[in-house]
Amino acid sequence: MTRSLSIILEGIQLRGRCGVTAEERAIGQTLEIDVRLDPQVRGAGQSDDLQDTVNYSQIVNFVRGVVEGDEFNLLERLATVLCDGLWEEFDPVLVEVAVSKIAPPVSLPIHAARVEVVRTS
Repeated sequence: MTRSLSIILEGIQLRGRCGVTAEERAIGQTLEIDVRLDPQVRGAGQSDDLQDTVNYSQIVNFVRGVVEGDEFNLLERLATVLCDGLWEEFDPVLVEVAVSKIAPPVSLPIHAARVEVVRTS
């Protein structure tokens, strides 16, 4: 029998600095991050013990540190830095990161621009 487990965090909303123009980075904007992390299965489903899984508050804190701690020109770069960092920090078998810029500065009103990055073993 094969088991998999996914920890999914949707809609992590943070104020970040991501944009091609210096003005866009200086002002900052609302970014929304979704994360899917499939940890190495360690038995939390049976043990009901936090030590046997990845604490999702640690994922949120990691994402917050990256988004609030640096600035990026491209959503692609921010999503890649998040994905690679989560991979290194939590040793999962899969990480998916989606970064959305809410109401980006484009010629027509749109809800968001979104980039997704996936890393798997």
